[in-house]
Amino acid sequence: MKRLTAVVAALGAVIMMGSAAYCAEVKDAQYYFKQGNDIEWKNNRLGAIDSYTEALKLNPDYVEARVARGKLYYFTGQYAKALEDFNYFYNKPNYGPTVYYEFRINCKKKLGQYAEAVDDMYEVILAYGGNSRLLQDMMDTVNQHSDLEYKLKPVSHPELLAKYKPNAKKLRDYAKNCADDKSNAKNKEYADFFMEMASAMDPEVTHYSKVIYDTPDNSAPARMSPTQDGAEVMDVDIQVK
Repeated sequence: MKRLTAVVAALGAVIMMGSAAYCAEVKDAQYYFKQGNDIEWKNNRLGAIDSYTEALKLNPDYVEARVARGKLYYFTGQYAKALEDFNYFYNKPNYGPTVYYEFRINCKKKLGQYAEAVDDMYEVILAYGGNSRLLQDMMDTVNQHSDLEYKLKPVSHPELLAKYKPNAKKLRDYAKNCADDKSNAKNKEYADFFMEMASAMDPEVTHYSKVIYDTPDNSAPARMSPTQDGAEVMDVDIQVK
């Protein structure tokens, strides 16, 4: 009886060891992602890409693995593959065009897709409701490729203007901020550009120069008189530079 008990115990131990070994060998998406991190830490970028790819085969929606692989594709000069990874986020709920747009736009430039890059920058500006740094980048790109100058005009982007029409006032207010900020000589140019975009998005949007903003200096009279000389009263705070 004792011998039988010992045999059963030994058999159980073997089964448990086998189960533990099996568990240790389970290679899921997280396993390959961590493996990729370890390999990347050792400066083996191509090896890390392989591991991230294995993770994405098992779970195509593994965001961290896709971002990590996309960045490595970019830094190893594989711009088409990097663009594919970063384009993944464009139509995904809770992501959209503003997510990893820098990599996406730079990939398009590296691939010589300058028209697409300008379109992308234009959309990101609309989605954000203003972005001076990106506007300057877009202007610089157009200056280097004069055949794309027409893309700076709102008339070239009717679908985008319609898509982001709800951001028209936000963009107008961003233009106001630019106009008030005297620290950069180009801010007035930016303000005019953003205002032109906002007006094209929604012709009924009042020009920022005719808006009475609800700030500590004018909040009382603004509330007493909802309109003054046809001006629009906005219940928003605009930072005074």
